[in-house]
Amino acid sequence: MARSPSFTHEQILDAARDAAYEHWRSATVGHVTALLGAPSGSIYHRFPSRDVLFGTAWIRAVKAFQAGLTTAADTGEPIEAIVRTALWIPAFCRRHPRDARMMTVFRHADLVATGPPQLQDELRHLNDPVVAHLRRLTERRYGRITPHGMEVIAMACRDSPYGLVRPIIGEPVPAWIDDAVRVTSTALAHLND
Repeated sequence: MARSPSFTHEQILDAARDAAYEHWRSATVGHVTALLGAPSGSIYHRFPSRDVLFGTAWIRAVKAFQAGLTTAADTGEPIEAIVRTALWIPAFCRRHPRDARMMTVFRHADLVATGPPQLQDELRHLNDPVVAHLRRLTERRYGRITPHGMEVIAMACRDSPYGLVRPIIGEPVPAWIDDAVRVTSTALAHLND
């Protein structure tokens, strides 16, 4: 009779996230097994390599971030929807510092280019919800979608707030960061397309 697994898939991914929080890119399967109190075989039974394990934990963190992104923009006023989207970045980092740090372990483009084959299908379309959200915000703001409009809205909602928060991800995010994000994203959202 087969033994039931001692650790769930989610518990293993939690441990990988926690190992990355402590050791960042130098986190190993050994760190994960130490956190779980499990033999490495129980990890490799489900995740064939370190890259698959940490890549899967990274994808899970990205999806957790994306889940709140579109609901953060629930408002009829386009500029405020853009600002609320931008504010989701420091809010997520504040509420979920371990997932936020996990998201800095890899770059999406690097994983698509050289990541494990097992993750490629999921990686290929991982950012589709964010692109669709940015397109909706661009159309709401300008009444149309242009390449420059998309660039402006991406800068207002994603690039600028991320640039403000990135140096302190994993540390407490001070409240004044929200003020800085609000000011910069509002100013950018007022630019023409």
